[in-house]
Amino acid sequence: MAQLTTTDGFSLPYTVISAKKENAKGVIVYYHGGGLIFGQPDDLAPEYINLLTNDYHLVLASYRLAPESTLDIIKDDAFATFDYVEQLYSELPIFTFGRSAGAYLAMLVALHKNVAGVIDFYGYSRIHVPAFLRPNKQFQSLSSQLSPTIITQLIQKEPLITGPIQARYTLYLYARGQAQWINYLGVQSSSHHKYNISPQQLESFPPTFIVHCIGDPDVPYSESEHIHRFIEESHFESLSLNTHDFDRTVSEKSINIYDKAVQFLNQIVQHYGGDKQ
Repeated sequence: MAQLTTTDGFSLPYTVISAKKENAKGVIVYYHGGGLIFGQPDDLAPEYINLLTNDYHLVLASYRLAPESTLDIIKDDAFATFDYVEQLYSELPIFTFGRSAGAYLAMLVALHKNVAGVIDFYGYSRIHVPAFLRPNKQFQSLSSQLSPTIITQLIQKEPLITGPIQARYTLYLYARGQAQWINYLGVQSSSHHKYNISPQQLESFPPTFIVHCIGDPDVPYSESEHIHRFIEESHFESLSLNTHDFDRTVSEKSINIYDKAVQFLNQIVQHYGGDKQ
């Protein structure tokens, strides 16, 4: 694990897993999920890493978590890792990949940086969405037993990039169940354009591979439909499941989806002749 230093002096760890083949086709920068509140960069199963790194270098990015850090800082961290990777691999096309909230970051990076393509697993392109502004029914009952005092004790005094899953997931449960998520991100106005990728901006997006379960109880399936509708070069894998992270457990189905995502990247590389755009 190596580290880079952000413009505000914070040390951000990152991990590079080199491609197994000598002549890599490109680089994938991966942003983990967890509602921007929990999670860790090394959450990809070895079976998925094995597929992704056949022909691509894989960079596991970290970022500071909310509520200890704001969405503005989290965005800057995501950008900082991408900029650093771009310097390291200036001759290769760079892709962003994220799951859930990590896909949101992957898309924000693609909006502002020279990204060759995006892999979006059950993510979203905006936060000004009714489902994110209201109490989540699934989490509401679970979080109703949590007192604000307990929650306050779980929030750290210093910035962090990961933490004990039980404590961090409890914060997320509370944030979504009590409609506090936007507040936890330090966002004054959820409708502000810097947090929401517009349909017009999506229309000029790089090729994007999308996966989402129809019955997702956490991130609305309609968000992926929205993304697919506006990104001209997009492929949408719709799964008939009532779960959020379908790939939490490695299965033949999940392996197949990752394989399709890699084939999608290969087509982009072939189309552009392997050169940076």
